[in-house]
Amino acid sequence: MVTSTKRKGLTKRQQEIFEFLKDRIINHNYGPTIREIGDHFDIKSPNGVMCHLKALERKGLISRESNMSRAICLSDESNHRLSLPYIGTAVSGRPIQAAVSSDECVDFDQLFNGASRACIRVRGKDFKLLGIHNGDYIVVDRDGSASPDCLIAALDAQHRLALFRIETKGGQPVPATPGQYSASTRQVLGTVVGVIRHFLEKEPADDE
Repeated sequence: MVTSTKRKGLTKRQQEIFEFLKDRIINHNYGPTIREIGDHFDIKSPNGVMCHLKALERKGLISRESNMSRAICLSDESNHRLSLPYIGTAVSGRPIQAAVSSDECVDFDQLFNGASRACIRVRGKDFKLLGIHNGDYIVVDRDGSASPDCLIAALDAQHRLALFRIETKGGQPVPATPGQYSASTRQVLGTVVGVIRHFLEKEPADDE
């Protein structure tokens, strides 16, 4: 799964080419050739491909070695691993459904990238019924639209975190967990797009 995140200062085509390069380098361990880039984007002239690569190089996203066919590398700024090898799907009580290909990966780029993404760390057990536990991070999209049934993070009048959903009928905000704070909000923080849990560190105490 390849996702796209608009980077500041890139044209649409430069962004598309950069995402293509990143996918090939990170998920396949080598970069495409000039010809492969041209074929993928239907760019007839190698010079046309080179113009885009030079622009990405000037903007600090890639580096290139001359006289080598697969000499495109991601810069330190871009070479963050946001994909993981895909082993398969675990269905309860059944054998794991293995990935079709051994080099198949899952890309988490869309969860983290983007100027509108931010995170909130949860302390306590208020949202346990939602599967959000003490020490978890909630990832929010601050530009996300409040569509029906999506989970919204907000601050209430006492600046406490409140999670609520918008009713399909009537469009009214409803607390996402029983007994939670009032649905009236002081500030909407964003749409919840993911939850991150880290098992390698000791879970913090509820009152930390």
